Amino acid sequence: MKINDISLPYPVLGISDDVLPLLKKDCVSIERPTMTATSLQFKIHLKQKNKEISQFIRRGKAEYVCEINCTRTFYRKCYKQSSADFEIEIPRKDVSGRIEFDMFVTVKTPIEQYHNSQFNQDYEGVYFDMEPGDVLVAFPSASYNLDIKYDKLYAAGSFMQIANGGDDSRPTWFDLRGDKILIMLPPKMFKLYDEKIRVDRDYIEIIHSSIVFNALVFALTRINNSEYDGKQWAESIKYRVKTEPALKGFDLEDTERVFELAQTLLEDPYQRMFDHLSIMKRPVED
Repeated sequence: MKINDISLPYPVLGISDDVLPLLKKDCVSIERPTMTATSLQFKIHLKQKNKEISQFIRRGKAEYVCEINCTRTFYRKCYKQSSADFEIEIPRKDVSGRIEFDMFVTVKTPIEQYHNSQFNQDYEGVYFDMEPGDVLVAFPSASYNLDIKYDKLYAAGSFMQIANGGDDSRPTWFDLRGDKILIMLPPKMFKLYDEKIRVDRDYIEIIHSSIVFNALVFALTRINNSEYDGKQWAESIKYRVKTEPALKGFDLEDTERVFELAQTLLEDPYQRMFDHLSIMKRPVED
């Protein structure tokens, strides 16, 4: 029941300002799943504070709904209940890659002459006859990507990689088309990196504060382009920004804070470089 980018002939909480109070940013919370050999166990928490809709749910005239869809395996299932807290178990063999969650409050039994005191004033004196399945609340969609190794997200190498650009006449460039951000070095430069720099840990902080940082800034300025939807590097960064306490307050739409966000994602690479340079062994003078 996808209702993104469409309008309905009656007010729905969550689609616009037709119904108040507006849903907050934390209205949907999906905990990292518990994984067993055979299943994935998700805990989903929904929040809405419209008193009349909550009353419909308590009276059994409306219910919370969670639709789960996996396009790669064509898995699709719908869960309905009176509680805003879902505990859902999915067989691991049934899903792969990106799992999408769409959550609603829908009508369970007919509601005649529906009017909400929190309707926008444009609907003053207007009533609606609601049928089972009609949407009262549309929560923001969410997703979880099984291809992402969430326990390794904090290492830059989990979503970035230095590679051979294949052409010495072309300067260093960045490739965002795959699942990793590729830093494409000219072959001669890559050979030097691969044989000497990569294996020497003394260079890690310098690499992070230079080409890795530049590549990340480049990616962050383009992460919202639709062509990168579903790419693991983009999903990894979005997940971190959404869930990591240190990144609270950052918005991927805010281009003014791209440099600050990149530094936070890489745990202040400039400071780490200077700290490392200050303790590097200096040659003994004669």
